[in-house]
Amino acid sequence: MTTPRRLRGPLPLYVRYCIAFVSAQLVLLLTGTMVWDRWSDDVHDQSMRYEVQGTHALIAERLLARPADTRAREMQAVQAAFAYPVHLRPLDQVQALVPASERSALAQGGIVMTAHGTYSHQRLGTTDQAVTLGRFDDVPMDMPDLDGDDAFYWLGLLSTLVGAIALPLYFLVHRLWHDVRVLHDTVHHLRANAFDHPIPALRTHLLRPLGQALQDMAQQMRTLLDGQRLMGQAMAHELRTPIARLRFTASLVEEAAATADTCPGTLLQEMQADLQWLEDLTTAGVEYVRFGRMPLVERDRVDVAALLRTVGANFVHHDGPRLQLACAPGTQVQGNAMALELAVRNLLGNAMRHADAEVMVTAELRHDGLHLHVEDDGPGIPPMHRHDVFAPYFRLRDTPGGFGLGLAMVRTIAERHGGHVDIHDSALGGACLALFLPHHKGGGGRPR
Repeated sequence: MTTPRRLRGPLPLYVRYCIAFVSAQLVLLLTGTMVWDRWSDDVHDQSMRYEVQGTHALIAERLLARPADTRAREMQAVQAAFAYPVHLRPLDQVQALVPASERSALAQGGIVMTAHGTYSHQRLGTTDQAVTLGRFDDVPMDMPDLDGDDAFYWLGLLSTLVGAIALPLYFLVHRLWHDVRVLHDTVHHLRANAFDHPIPALRTHLLRPLGQALQDMAQQMRTLLDGQRLMGQAMAHELRTPIARLRFTASLVEEAAATADTCPGTLLQEMQADLQWLEDLTTAGVEYVRFGRMPLVERDRVDVAALLRTVGANFVHHDGPRLQLACAPGTQVQGNAMALELAVRNLLGNAMRHADAEVMVTAELRHDGLHLHVEDDGPGIPPMHRHDVFAPYFRLRDTPGGFGLGLAMVRTIAERHGGHVDIHDSALGGACLALFLPHHKGGGGRPR
């Protein structure tokens, strides 16, 4: 068995996650800032255009009321009343400052904003001059100069962003790392066949389904190994009897060969019967193991009525119990045909061995699935043993033809189909074995 890799500490994982999260946040922040700036510039230009519209109108009215040669001096008087610069410039000079798409609007007397709303331009009436207002951010304000603190501002903003991401991420990675370490230890115990090792509770909802799956897998492995162990012990116990008889018969053959007192043909028949017993026992054990390890069931449409008739024909004997079959023609179910035939054969064989005079089989499709009942008029099964009879190699009575694997195989086949098998009292006076197979979502078997 290879040595499992040792988990490193959570610090490398935390650093990688932190770098990835911070980088993603910075990219999102930069992209959002660019989009916001572009949208806010359009809104700001529109707002500034409305604000300076009246100012341009008053300045134009005052300048147009003066002769053209006095407008420059009048503009100086107007400047004295404004906190931001105002200029009277040639129209062609102003047109060189505005975008090409805005020149037509400027020539028609419209207000044009430039440099992110820091300047506004408008043609002075129909003259070859234009009035420029701004730069608006040149207005003196009693505020401290922040230019020297820009580096500290951006450093503080970046530190806040990193802290807002790193601290919650640390607790998240810490919880995830705890659960990953728990799952790692659990897998290590499973590889060491320590299926009884409990799985501690996981802290994150994301990994809890995985922990539950490992818990279920450990339970299934424990059940499977326990079943294999019990089956091996039971098979060893069952094999002792025919082996002892074969050894005893072999000694009789040796004595018969020496004394000629016993017919060798009779002894050989007994040996052949014991060998047939061993072969049947081995076949039953192989079938049980094969269906017990079946991970998935290959399903097909199975005609239940035809299946009952085929299996029931092997149990009809003149000197045996009377067999009655009750199943509507066309009753079908989605399942593994070979496995279902084996289950029905074991159910009928068990009932025919224990029945006194009558065995009745009924199969019916209901809204939830197929209900198959096999009843007999035999001695029945006491309630205290109705769970034990499904264990491998358990025999309630020493009846010929049985190995104690039939009902165990029936339960395994039912569970592989998502169903179950139960034991009740029969109206005939004996036992009633009820096999239930649910409807398969793949279709088929629904009652009409």
